[in-house]
Amino acid sequence: MARSVIEAVAKDHGIHKGPLVAKIDALSAANLIKDFTKDTAHVIRAFGNDMAHGDFGVPLDKEDAEGVLDFMDLLLREVYQDPAKLKALKSKADARKATPAP
Repeated sequence: MARSVIEAVAKDHGIHKGPLVAKIDALSAANLIKDFTKDTAHVIRAFGNDMAHGDFGVPLDKEDAEGVLDFMDLLLREVYQDPAKLKALKSKADARKATPAP
């Protein structure tokens, strides 16, 4: 599922072509994610590939699952939440500048 989220994030930003590895790199090239987040997205992709292709030789334990979810949070926060928070803060700063002092 985490792999699918990365795919959806890429598509949401107009990145539709190529395999997921290329889409992750394109998210990075578009400065939508930092290098660290790109690396974590590739790790999530690798976990997801194992599951998608039925490679269950080594089961995913609770710690690994929580790690994947933590990094999914990082990706989603970096792509969606942080920019929205910055935009809201910038709007407040701009409004403050536009308001004349008493």
